Amino acid sequence: MSKRPAQACPPAAKSARQSDLVSEMILNRPAILYTGDVALPKEAAVSSVFVVGQPAAMKAFVAAAPEFLKQELSNFVTAHDDASSATVSRPSQIVTMIKQTDLTGEDKFVKLVLINIPTEASRHNNPARPDAVAKALVKFPDFTAPGIRAVHVFALGNTARDAAVTGISVGRAAFRFNLSTKRGAPCEMPSPKITVGVWSAESGPASKELCEALGVVVDKMRMSATLTDMPTNFLNTTTYVSFMERLVGDLKALGRDMKMNVIKGNELEEQGFGGLWNVGKACTANPPALVVLSWNASNANPDDKSIVLVGKGIVYDTGGLALKSREGMSMMKRDMGGSAGLLGAFAAIVESDVKLGKPLYFVGCLAENSIGPNAFRMDDIITMYSGLSVEINNTDAEGRLVMADGAAYAAKRLNPEFLIDMATLTGASGIAAGHFHAAIMANSEEVEKAAVEAGRKIGDMVHPLIFCPEFHRAELQSDIADMKNSVKNRTNAQVSCAGWFVYENMMAAAKTEDIKYLHVDMAYPVEFMDNKATGYGVCLISQLLGLFNDCLPQ
Repeated sequence: MSKRPAQACPPAAKSARQSDLVSEMILNRPAILYTGDVALPKEAAVSSVFVVGQPAAMKAFVAAAPEFLKQELSNFVTAHDDASSATVSRPSQIVTMIKQTDLTGEDKFVKLVLINIPTEASRHNNPARPDAVAKALVKFPDFTAPGIRAVHVFALGNTARDAAVTGISVGRAAFRFNLSTKRGAPCEMPSPKITVGVWSAESGPASKELCEALGVVVDKMRMSATLTDMPTNFLNTTTYVSFMERLVGDLKALGRDMKMNVIKGNELEEQGFGGLWNVGKACTANPPALVVLSWNASNANPDDKSIVLVGKGIVYDTGGLALKSREGMSMMKRDMGGSAGLLGAFAAIVESDVKLGKPLYFVGCLAENSIGPNAFRMDDIITMYSGLSVEINNTDAEGRLVMADGAAYAAKRLNPEFLIDMATLTGASGIAAGHFHAAIMANSEEVEKAAVEAGRKIGDMVHPLIFCPEFHRAELQSDIADMKNSVKNRTNAQVSCAGWFVYENMMAAAKTEDIKYLHVDMAYPVEFMDNKATGYGVCLISQLLGLFNDCLPQ
């Protein structure tokens, strides 16, 4: 066995340096500027112009477009008016060069890309087809290649909401995380300066309020996607906590009433977090942690109700002693995507100062499901924070264990009126709801309908599955504990069973039966776009909790 090479710096110094690197890469990336102006930005020499949207919106935009675009745009619209209906189900595009006069008065050639999105959109889809917009744009190196360049996108829609969703999809396609080199020589990081002009046939240029809201939400969506794309040697439980500290500091600087509490390592065991502690205890280098962020809670009374967001933050999932295969383990860096989506939504809502009328909490359940002498085992019986005992029959069903502790903590300590959890929890969610919709489960028809409507309106789509504990409780039955952590029959509503496990622990810890509960399993939409994280969940929760209420028709 070869000896481990000497470290260049002490572990603590290395950890601090890595934490700074993670924060710098995410928080200091160029922001996307959203505007209602249909002219090109004057302060930057634009190298490429994109026009993307629904065919009818593109046709309506011809009259309002800048002069240098009108002829090419009119020709494109005319050609597609005369084309067959085959273009309805797939996007069509042209790429050409046009002459544009720069700020010095000199003529130069600018790349122009015109993209018609499909008009086919069923009742379970968003009419602006955000999936098609993001997939079309992400293929262009203007958004992803190394170097600094200025890109302008006209995001069009039939309605103001369609245009907003198209604008969000532009942000989803923009670069986030890439450490490629040129034969070992450092490359300049991709740093496109992107401006997005938002325009609709219904309302014309987008309002200032809508552009500001889009800027905040898309920034946090890209933050979430970058976190989710980061490998675990960059983003582990230690650096994730440090990043949240930086984020909280930035929100405090805006004058927001913020607090952060971290329970980590042996403190979790001492305070009874049996699920989170057991899952993460094998990773001694970066121990598990429960991170609680609060907004507007300082002056809350003990009886005041709250909204709580509980996110699964498994920074890497080996499966534990139920070890995954090589193929199954690949990309398990994204098993913290639920926590990243809710963290982004939390930050967007706080920065936008949404009037919730009650405190808002984020509870991040962070751990690495690793292997080692201290790893928890099949057949172990552990006691959860709720007080329930659990017989472990699958160490690779770890997400529900950490989230159950987070939900129980929220129920016992934070007095939730509404609790939302989000996780990359089950492969079965993709079988049930497909790769583009998260699978949801709710104990309230009102919550279920609101979530479905919010997802369809903003493009983070969901599809409801059944909430029926009396049918599914038996799947987790144990003869020697209160429950097992994995189902007996994998063909019997796995997604609902996993959600019920979290719900049961929450209710065991609750002081009341009156908690509205929404479970979001987004194992597939977390990464549907050319193997890149999508930042899923930020837009869904922002829409659901009212961030767009004052700037878009509801």
